[in-house]
Amino acid sequence: MEVSPAEIEWRHGVPFSLEFQDFYFSLKDAFQESNYVFIEQNNLSSRWQSLEKQELNFNIAELGFGAGLNFLSCCKLWLEVAPSHATLSYFAAESRPLKSVDLEQILEIWPSLDRIAKPLIDQFPAAIKGFHNIELFDGRIKLCLMLGPAEEMFDALAESDIKELYLHNKNPIDAWFLDGFSPSKNPNIWTSKLFHTVASLSSKTTTLSTFSAASVVAKNLTMCGFDVKHIKGFGKKRQMITATFNSLKQDHTKILGTNQWNLNSRARLKHKMPASVAILGAGIAGCTTAVALAKRGYTVDVIDRFGKAGEGGSGNKRAIVYPKLSIRDDSLPRINVNALMLASRYYQPLWDKGIGQQCGVLILPENSKSEAEFVKISKRFHGLTHFVQLLTNNALQDVSGIKLKSNLGLFFPTLGWLPPSIVCDYLLKSANISVIKGDVCKFHRDSSEGLWNLFDDNDDLLAQADILVMANANGISEFEETQFLDVKSLRGQVTELPSSESSEKIKTVICGEGYITPSQAGSHSCGATYNHKISTTDLRAEDHWKNITQMQNTDKGLALALGKFNINKLDGRANYRCTTRDYLPIAGPIPNQSQMIQDFAFLRKDARKSTAIKGTYIDDLYVNCGMGSRGLTYAPLTAEILSSEISQQLCPLERELRLALHPSRFIIRDLKKKRI
Repeated sequence: MEVSPAEIEWRHGVPFSLEFQDFYFSLKDAFQESNYVFIEQNNLSSRWQSLEKQELNFNIAELGFGAGLNFLSCCKLWLEVAPSHATLSYFAAESRPLKSVDLEQILEIWPSLDRIAKPLIDQFPAAIKGFHNIELFDGRIKLCLMLGPAEEMFDALAESDIKELYLHNKNPIDAWFLDGFSPSKNPNIWTSKLFHTVASLSSKTTTLSTFSAASVVAKNLTMCGFDVKHIKGFGKKRQMITATFNSLKQDHTKILGTNQWNLNSRARLKHKMPASVAILGAGIAGCTTAVALAKRGYTVDVIDRFGKAGEGGSGNKRAIVYPKLSIRDDSLPRINVNALMLASRYYQPLWDKGIGQQCGVLILPENSKSEAEFVKISKRFHGLTHFVQLLTNNALQDVSGIKLKSNLGLFFPTLGWLPPSIVCDYLLKSANISVIKGDVCKFHRDSSEGLWNLFDDNDDLLAQADILVMANANGISEFEETQFLDVKSLRGQVTELPSSESSEKIKTVICGEGYITPSQAGSHSCGATYNHKISTTDLRAEDHWKNITQMQNTDKGLALALGKFNINKLDGRANYRCTTRDYLPIAGPIPNQSQMIQDFAFLRKDARKSTAIKGTYIDDLYVNCGMGSRGLTYAPLTAEILSSEISQQLCPLERELRLALHPSRFIIRDLKKKRI
């Protein structure tokens, strides 16, 4: 899971790569070269200034992020000349990311860039393989930093594993920067196979530039459908390459087991912007989705039966950005890591404003098996102490504030707790989105007008919108279109424990069988139960007892710090989680279930059969739900997935992980296992 960071040394005031035996840049004129090779040759200033109101996004992709000089040059120019309605999406692959301390030292060379460089440095991710999403300047610039081999990363960005379908219903890369170490130093980033991937993510308006003038680069680009030109290089360099994409050379490679069920067989409707979106539900899923879409230029209405943000399952006094790591490398733990890292960045501005507390989260082992797994996890994430640390002995007391009996624990220093209802309200207000009070009981799409009409139980029209997003948790079970998702309602009760002199010393969230937060206003939040088949939100004394007992059982030192309580005098809150069969959220377009079953019925007989058949999806209907007890953790990620899908942008999450969250996954699995 960890990516080996770059090993550098300083030579003549310039960082030098020990692996590739080359300098990162020229100290004398690095930014002038970046501007000449990449910004000028892709004609970015003119293209950005002429963006129309309907052009909401511009996509740049880079091979070799390095110290981020090209990215920072683009940021500077974008903020100066691009219209405020548009977003710059920057996808960069880097197999050897710089350490944060090295990046910071390098960028100190250019103090004039502090305003642009500091947000990047503050959010620069740990060296974990995969996609890392960084939002800058209130969403005007989005960086997807893809750590790993470039070919693998850009293939994972595509919509399909078939090259002709890489951009199915998605906007292409508008400009490519090829800026890895030279072909003689790093040949892996200049291969024909990688250039085929580059071509498959391009359109006839796509441009490309690179400092290299090597014949192998020109040859591979030409073979992949680019019209190549050699022009004067920067400074004393004789030549460089620019290119425009012409046509994709057909790839006849067949991939066994490939099915395109996630792709819509129909061309996506193009809405005149600003298109309208109605979101059912003002919990954390609905609010994060609303903000993500508003930043992409959509007009958003949020409809909620309570008429205010953060009620229902998002109404607890305090909730945890809960970490769950594993020694496995399948979809669930990879999604958890991605969600955790994005969530810690997403909520940083709220913690900085004093909303909740970024106090860290300490996970204690429940048994000896857990202890052994924690040690393995710490080895898996070795060196990534900004993300997770294995603590033992005195270090446990230093972090927790109390004397614990546990031998070890995993500490996540960038996480903490938040008040969900306040977070939801804050998010909507920050985007000037209000909540419409209403209980939507039915909806239908007027095909003549292309609008969704939403009605209450009196058949009164509550709202109309081009696009409908269902983020109403267990409420999706009430609608025919989403009943197949088979979400389950699971009651959870949180207990508010009065703090004592000893428990006031707790400095971090402590988790084991349950969790407990540091004291605030004289109480700790402790929870939460998992109650099946209980249909009341009334507080139950036996559930208070369960919450207390599970924390006492977590650690004897914690039990001593908490002391004793009068169960009958405790306060708390109970409500319902929305859970799924595979413990992962659901985010994406809603399929036409009956048509999908008919089209993919062959999977009952042969689960590995290949086909070119695509899925069938209901126009402009989407879902975001099923987060269980990890709503704060998952919501920023699923909101980004959904807003990218709706706006037809390339999604900043690996394709394999997107499929693991896709609504249609249940239909496909059930067909393969002959359940339907």
